[in-house]
Amino acid sequence: MSTEAMLRELKKISKILTLASASSLEKELEKIASTNDRKKMWVLIDGKRRQREIAADAGVTQAAVSYFLSAAVAAELIEYPRGEPPRRIIDYVPPAWIELVKLSPAEEAEIAKQLKLDTTVEGQKEQQKTGEQ
Repeated sequence: MSTEAMLRELKKISKILTLASASSLEKELEKIASTNDRKKMWVLIDGKRRQREIAADAGVTQAAVSYFLSAAVAAELIEYPRGEPPRRIIDYVPPAWIELVKLSPAEEAEIAKQLKLDTTVEGQKEQQKTGEQ
């Protein structure tokens, strides 16, 4: 099996696991993202936005973002290499959290593309049902 074929297969497995564990993932994320502001920060962590941009877009202080990022790094939910924007290790955003943040249609499409999941609550429930069958 080629490296590309293995990578495609691993991505499929990752998507299946994410769909199957969506509610468990959300519960784990809520341990760190315990407020609406922190949920907004989670949505905005995309590997492109820097700390100050996340703060501005979430409507919080840079200190609040710094505390959140430190907690998320400690929980091994994000990677935040020095000099680079933070990025999620678990690339999952609960659909209801997306509604907390005013994203452009292009940003919403990018999140949906990254996750390759339906971004509506109803769509996610439907995907979970079909995944169980």
